[in-house]
Amino acid sequence: MENKILYSIITPVYNRADCIMRCMQSVEKSMQTQFGGNIEHVIVDDGSLDSTASIVEDYAKLHPHVVFVKFPQNRGTNAARNEAIRRAKGKWVVILDSDDYFCEPALSDIDNTIKANPSFGHYAFAADDMLGYYKDNLIIKGANRKVLSYPDFLNGYVNCDFIHVMQREVLLRHPFDEELRIYEGLFFLLFYRDVHQVLFTNKVVTVRERQRADSVSRDVIRTNIVVIRKNAKSQELMLQYFGDDLRLLGMTRRLHAIKVSLFEDYILLGEYGKAKGLNISNFFGKKEKILGVVCRSHTGWCYRLLLQSYLLLKYKLLKKKLKV
Repeated sequence: MENKILYSIITPVYNRADCIMRCMQSVEKSMQTQFGGNIEHVIVDDGSLDSTASIVEDYAKLHPHVVFVKFPQNRGTNAARNEAIRRAKGKWVVILDSDDYFCEPALSDIDNTIKANPSFGHYAFAADDMLGYYKDNLIIKGANRKVLSYPDFLNGYVNCDFIHVMQREVLLRHPFDEELRIYEGLFFLLFYRDVHQVLFTNKVVTVRERQRADSVSRDVIRTNIVVIRKNAKSQELMLQYFGDDLRLLGMTRRLHAIKVSLFEDYILLGEYGKAKGLNISNFFGKKEKILGVVCRSHTGWCYRLLLQSYLLLKYKLLKKKLKV
């Protein structure tokens, strides 16, 4: 059976007793007869404190395509993803979050697309909540299919918010950083560089829930030192991994934006020496000029309090809008 597995759907899960069954059942419904043993669903419980683990474990006993792994304690989304990828046996890996679910023809749509276009190492499909973005994006709007290149992603012309079908070998070469937990776009850039080209298909295969108060995506809001430090590390890794590529490809604006973001993080952390070490000389924007003054006067603590107040107020307003 190991040699027959073609697609590995991987799902990290933490405290999702209310929706993990929906996720698992959507994979089962999407598994048409022709797939047989070609599909597996690898679910890694990241130390859930609710009944998530028992729900998945009971389901796995009745469904042989489900591979269940349980962490004794919470290690983070990226750790769970890495473990699922290591356990996976398929040629292709599909990441399906625990609060999302497949459309019924998802696996058929994915399989048909790959069979019709077999020369790619990475495929990107549509998520229901991103249709507005796809429609407005200058590169992919109006296209049912579009070949995207590594520079398209590196320059920020296209983001990484798709449903990805990736070669497991590529994922094994570039494991997710388990300290960062999120900032997945950083690692997708490594995948894109490895395969050079990605085939985008504007076909919805997943319905996503993005209005949960406990969504991990909210952890990127810079309202405390821990988040700021992680954001700084992500920008440091951007320069480490892609700085040379940005320079060689002439993407000076993108490179400058990353440096300014890191400069701001260093100031927020009170690490003025590191900020000055970035040697950012062209402070031409209003924000950059303000950051320059804050750095020279060593008043990052004051700037951090103002930024935190602004972001917390913005987040509260966002929560109110989400409830409407």
